[in-house]
Amino acid sequence: MLALVDGFLAPHFLLSELHEFSGPVLNGDHHATQELRIRVKEVSRRIPAAARLVEELVDRPAVPCGCGCGPGQASETPARAPGTVSEAGLAELCLAVARAFACEPDDVLRAAIDSVVGLSFMATTLDRLLHVLDASGEAAVGREMDRLNRLLVVLPTTGPPMRSMSAVGLGIPGLPGGGLPGGLGRPPGSPLGDLRDALRERIKAKLEGPFRWNPEDWDHMPVGRFVPPFIDTRRITCQVGLALALRDRKESPPVRPARVVWSDSILRIDAEGPCEGNMVEVHGSGFGASQPADVVLMVPIAGWCTPLAVAAADWSDTRIRFALPPHVTSGPVGFADAAYVRAYDAWVDRMNKAASAAMEAAGCAGASLPDMPILRHFSECPPETPFNHLRAGSAIIRSFTVNASSLAVAEPGDGLLLAWEVVNAETSRIDRPSIHGPLLPGGYDQLLDPAPVSTLALGPATHNGPQRFTYVLTANGPCGTETRTVEVVATKRPGLSVSGLELTQGIQSIPPTVRYVALKPTVVRATVRHSLNGWGTNTVPGVVGRVRFQILGNPWSPWYDAVNTSQPIAPVPGGSITVQANPQRINTDDTLNFLVPPAFCMGDVIAHVEVRVTGFDARPDFPGFSESVGAGSLPVTFEPRRTLDLRYVRVNWGGTTPSDATCRATLLTAVPLLPTPMAFIQPLAGAGVVSGGASTSSRRDDLLDDFLDRHDCSSWEAATEFLGSDCPEDDGAIWVLIAGAFPAGSQGNSRHIPSDVCFTAPNDGPYAAHELSHCLNQIHLGVPCPNGKTAPHGDAPGAWPGGGLLADVPFDVTANTTVRGLGGKVWDVMTYCGTVISDGSDNTWPSPQRWQQLWDYIGA
Repeated sequence: MLALVDGFLAPHFLLSELHEFSGPVLNGDHHATQELRIRVKEVSRRIPAAARLVEELVDRPAVPCGCGCGPGQASETPARAPGTVSEAGLAELCLAVARAFACEPDDVLRAAIDSVVGLSFMATTLDRLLHVLDASGEAAVGREMDRLNRLLVVLPTTGPPMRSMSAVGLGIPGLPGGGLPGGLGRPPGSPLGDLRDALRERIKAKLEGPFRWNPEDWDHMPVGRFVPPFIDTRRITCQVGLALALRDRKESPPVRPARVVWSDSILRIDAEGPCEGNMVEVHGSGFGASQPADVVLMVPIAGWCTPLAVAAADWSDTRIRFALPPHVTSGPVGFADAAYVRAYDAWVDRMNKAASAAMEAAGCAGASLPDMPILRHFSECPPETPFNHLRAGSAIIRSFTVNASSLAVAEPGDGLLLAWEVVNAETSRIDRPSIHGPLLPGGYDQLLDPAPVSTLALGPATHNGPQRFTYVLTANGPCGTETRTVEVVATKRPGLSVSGLELTQGIQSIPPTVRYVALKPTVVRATVRHSLNGWGTNTVPGVVGRVRFQILGNPWSPWYDAVNTSQPIAPVPGGSITVQANPQRINTDDTLNFLVPPAFCMGDVIAHVEVRVTGFDARPDFPGFSESVGAGSLPVTFEPRRTLDLRYVRVNWGGTTPSDATCRATLLTAVPLLPTPMAFIQPLAGAGVVSGGASTSSRRDDLLDDFLDRHDCSSWEAATEFLGSDCPEDDGAIWVLIAGAFPAGSQGNSRHIPSDVCFTAPNDGPYAAHELSHCLNQIHLGVPCPNGKTAPHGDAPGAWPGGGLLADVPFDVTANTTVRGLGGKVWDVMTYCGTVISDGSDNTWPSPQRWQQLWDYIGA
């Protein structure tokens, strides 16, 4: 299903790329106009079905008018949900296309407009899916996708075979929402602004991803028919009106006379200066004793030859006198046929009504467009001779861009293309004042007197960290200088990915082999990586995440935030980590960590994690990159295990008596190391505080014998019970004697293995887990430890994987941290490597093999 969604997103890819040129084209950028023309023609050639969709709808009988209505039609604008394509942005793009193709033949103009509007029709498929999602939920989306898949038709194409577009994203890097403000990215209130499930997350990720123009990257197959309620017919009506407003010229331009412009009667031009207001005299013959009604003087203004009014007193048969007007530029002075100029300008005015119609259509989106004419009024220049050149005015930089923008965003390896159009410059230069950035030709920081209209391909960006490239164009005219600056935000997309999900209840191997206990606190560790490859700090800060769970066959849980840095462990709204180049399991915050709710720690469970970064490498004028990636786990099975019943006895040891809180805390920190969901912890009834006497090992053993006798009925007591021997009934609990202090030389013990009574130190969960494990039939592991101790009477190190040294990283769910040990070494809980708490020894923890042995003994 998601692959099909990628296909339905294909129109958005192309529309967003085309819209990037709308503003520059409407502002008169020569290079942007050329580029837009090339790209739209390529869309027309490779996707002819787009234009055919418009022809089909234009040829249909009249539809109810929602917007873009013709004269005399009733206009109603019924409310409807915003779509994934902004109508105002589409109108702006169509207006730019109309201007770019204004001088093309009618059929070429029509194909261009129809191709763009046809792409917007194809985009309505996505609107339909989102509408179904909102109205009927995920199941209905699946049914709708199946229906659409049956309706798909393969597009006939020309040229090389089309490649899949699945790797192409949508959105202009660094611009809000992955698209142009007010353009085709994501209008305010769009359904894409609040995505809540897998389909929406897929769409949002595609809309925010990177993309590069390639018209061959197209695998979209439109639905072969338009049947309500498949599409929003009101929206289509509006878009058809937009196409009709721009695509069809109502008449041809006026017929040209034999002579439209001329300058052969001019012999010389004298000017008192090159600046506005300076007087100019045009000398020659045959101008007419007064200005003829059918003749107009043409003077270059802003680089366009423009009719200029001349006072009657300043016109004679041999001399014409005028003041240099504002924005005058150098160029030929001459004459034009006034009647033809008036007729041509009148025709242009009629044709430019298409712009008003386009703006009216855009009004459906509650937006208006600038008053940008499609056709320019008469501006044909007279022939230039050695005698009619006027030198005047300031230089004009019509455009200066890098990668078609004044502020471009480049990643390492991206090519940079400078493009400029300069008018009226006598000298010019391009400088690179910044320290960084590809050099100009020859390896220099300056290029002198480039061509007035040209492009320059710079070397690829090679920055290895956040940088900024600056290029400045300076143009000097006869009466003034103009400069224009373009900049490149040199950045890099973080390229986040989730490389693994680890579910752990204290210890887990990779791949997972340790079994999961139902209802036991569980943490999901998401390993997140980036693709910076040494760029910048080689880290991605501020990466947040969320997780949800599903017991197979049941609904998904709500989303839960990460628990990183929380204490006690709990979801932290907005909890984040800094993603490292090489995340290490031993570092708690090298992974995004999540707590599994107890209700989802049973049966067969899957997890779905979403990871997001917002505004990576943001600058004051660059919002940075935002990325969202997700990953799911394979199903894991939570199995029931027996809940332990623990009773503690407070022992005055070393002159100190432990409190109830200390005893509870000691056992609570031991239980996470055991494969049991929880433990019932209570004081042993009637025990009170027991005196440890001299606090020696013999006194410890006497206490253990005494409480073991009170706990269990020995065989002799059972045999002599009829004679009055005391034979207590086993309460099923493990009795734990907890010392108040543990001076040097003190040691825990379990009188037998297995046993129901043990003696342990206070405030040390792994220590207590060691003694409890004896009670659960675990013997020592005789590892020679770094602290110089070796546990006696147990297994040889060679009998255990790693000789008792854990290869996997334990995670203390209670403390919300990994167990690092000393020097990164953690030993099995049944060694003595961590059993003396006062000497700074290595930590101990159950190894996977120990977990399984305890699992088998505890039972279900």
